[in-house]
Amino acid sequence: MITTRSFAVLGLSLIIALTIFGVQIVKAVKKGREFDRYLTVRGLSEREVKATLAIWPIRFSVNADDLLALKSAMERDQSLVMTFLHDNGINSKDVTLGLPTVSDRLEERTTGNKPVLSRYKGVVTIVVRSTEVDVVKKAIQQVEALLDKGVALTENEYGDQPEFLFTEINQVKPDMIREATANARVSAEKFAQDSKTRVGAIRRATQGAVEIEDRDKASPEKKIIRVVTTIDFFVE
Repeated sequence: MITTRSFAVLGLSLIIALTIFGVQIVKAVKKGREFDRYLTVRGLSEREVKATLAIWPIRFSVNADDLLALKSAMERDQSLVMTFLHDNGINSKDVTLGLPTVSDRLEERTTGNKPVLSRYKGVVTIVVRSTEVDVVKKAIQQVEALLDKGVALTENEYGDQPEFLFTEINQVKPDMIREATANARVSAEKFAQDSKTRVGAIRRATQGAVEIEDRDKASPEKKIIRVVTTIDFFVE
């Protein structure tokens, strides 16, 4: 039997349930708004490092009217280059001899009014790949000595130049990411201070590309590394 008291209890229960439900909705809305309150800042870490690997392609050309003379000329200049490298402190294990290329210029010699050319032209490439960066750079600065000995240095069609590379990025990247993240928080806290708020936890973090570039043209063996992080911080 349903009595007046039963209706009262049922009504009171509904009121309490609706009140609790309303409070939960208010909390959920507030929490959602807090989730949307964040700021985005970037943090930078930059440091100067020294290259750990030098790659130096040395190319020279010789000319002759027959293949035996061409081979003899290539061997002569190759010996001069290897002696030069040895005298400048470059270890022979760091030197690689590439396959020579030989071109027959008979057609050029017989076409049109052109100066007389040797029939054959040979190009030899020797590559130095060394972790002794300072030694290689010093040798590069002394390369005119090869010209004095009659070695005709040349470039290929792509204009390859000596390269100085930093190969230990994975060793320094973790510390740089931490530094960039700390710098980002400093920027966020400055912004929060100006806006009278407080920086909370990280909402999302993204690491940008790691940039490595020469410090300047005169010192290609010295590199500048930059790591940039983009971070969203909650604002309370």
